[in-house]
Amino acid sequence: MNKLIELIRAIFVSFEFLFFMAIIAFLIYFPHKFEQIGEIFKTNNELWKFLLSIPLVICSFSIGYAWKILNPISNGSNRMLHEWPHYWKLKYRVLISISICFLCVVGSLVIWVFGSVLSNSTIGYTFIGSCVISVTAAINQLLAAFRVRELMEP
Repeated sequence: MNKLIELIRAIFVSFEFLFFMAIIAFLIYFPHKFEQIGEIFKTNNELWKFLLSIPLVICSFSIGYAWKILNPISNGSNRMLHEWPHYWKLKYRVLISISICFLCVVGSLVIWVFGSVLSNSTIGYTFIGSCVISVTAAINQLLAAFRVRELMEP
């Protein structure tokens, strides 16, 4: 039961969820902005090649920092961290963060594969959401890696 509560807390009490809700609010109040972004994608073929890979690059960065969070000392022992009673919470949060980045990559792939049949608005909010949320997850992992390393070094 504790693990389920922690899972729900990690998902819904996060900056990633905050930005997800902000994008939904922008979609409700300013849908024309997302339509403009989608129109730019549909008219410029060069954007399809490069911009849609942003979440993929961020996801690979995120996976690298996930390893640094869970194993911060490369040439020493991480036993103290692994035996910490709340290590499972840290590991859950890292895995959730990687999952969020992976979902953002899936969003970009959906745009890339089905972009010709998707509405401009759908392309706009999916792209913006994928980029903003994956960057947020990656920054959180970067800061967590710094903090864990700081705590583990003597």
